[in-house]
This record gives sequence, C-alpha cells and structure tokens, in this order.
Amino acid sequence: VHGRCICHHNTEGLSCERCKDFYNDAPWRPAEGAQDNACKRCNCNGHSGRCHFDMAVYQASGGVSGGVCEDCQDNTTGQHCDQCKLFFYQDPLKAISDPHACLPCNCDPEGTLHNGACESHTDPAVGTVAGQCPCKENVEGVRCDKCRANYYGLSSSDPLGCQPCNCNPSGSLPFSICDPTTGECLCQQFATGRRCEKCLVRYWGLGNSLYGCSPC
Repeated sequence: VHGRCICHHNTEGLSCERCKDFYNDAPWRPAEGAQDNACKRCNCNGHSGRCHFDMAVYQASGGVSGGVCEDCQDNTTGQHCDQCKLFFYQDPLKAISDPHACLPCNCDPEGTLHNGACESHTDPAVGTVAGQCPCKENVEGVRCDKCRANYYGLSSSDPLGCQPCNCNPSGSLPFSICDPTTGECLCQQFATGRRCEKCLVRYWGLGNSLYGCSPC
C-alpha cells in the first residue's frame, strides 16, 4: 500500500534503505545478485541493547565488525561490552556474557599502583591473575594493605607505599621490625629512641655489650 516496501534482511524505512536498530555491525548495502548483504546484529554480550556503526572501527577490523555498543551495563566496557570496567575484574569461572561476570577489585588504594585498579583478567602468557592487586614496592598482602617487614607508614602519597624503619642494629632486638604504623623500633633492654639509636640515662656504649648499652 502506498508503495511501502516489505523489508527483509534486518532493514527498515520506506525503501528499506537503512539497518534496523541494533543491526549496525556492518554498513547498509543493497543486495547484489545472490548476496543479500543483510544487516548484522551487534554483539554486546547481553550487556546493552544499543549500538552504532563506526566505519573506522569496521575498516580496522578488516571488514568484520563495525558495531560499537553504547551504554554498556553490568560494569562492562569495550566495543562489544566485552571487558570489565576499570576497578573491576572478570570472574575466571564466568563468561563475559554473564551479568555477574565483572567483580569489584578489592585493593587498598593506598598500597596499590594505579589507585587501586587490579588485573582485569587472567592471562598465563604474561602471568596476570584476575583480581590481583599490583602492590607498590614496599607493600605486600593480597589487597596491598600492609607494609613489608622493616617498613612502616602506609600512605597513598608515597610512591613506594611505605618508608624503611632504619632500626639501629646495635640497639634494636635481633630480627626486630618496627611498628608498621608509627615506625618505632623494638629496643634492647637498655637502649631507647625511635630507632633505638641511643642509651638510656646512666647507660653508655651502644653496641659494646650484649644488651646494647652498659651501665655507667
């Protein structure tokens, strides 16, 4: 009626001159002989119902896929909503199409590189494990939330995460570590100071005796 075409091949319009919504993975082209050149459905892994065609993306893929998904949900991102957003990682036991595939990173931003972003997926080739927190140099723990032995003062402003204790070996206990928060060292019986660097009153000779200092 009124010359309106009955559209096939995922097209729409008075003359079937454009692709239907969400069928923008390939450019619209008229049929050529036996080739219908049907409009292709976008692949958004179930995380979006909207997409648009991008010729640059299509050409870069070698004419395979030009549909770019919009407004990816479930903490996903990427052309096909096929990656987890920053600060999220893919559950290795779930496909990316699963609505609960992307889990939040549980990294301490103070001790983690990249402000708390974790490894987004597992890749044995480069040794990454999904959800793993990349710790600063002087930090350890699954969440990068504690200083390594002989370091203290976890801080986001410190590029290495923690400072060295620098306990005086002559005045501190053997194999002692400092308080991870205050940095105070554990001193031998007659030594004192933040770093156990001096003798108590009425004691002298730091490092000369078994107890660090000798009585006057």
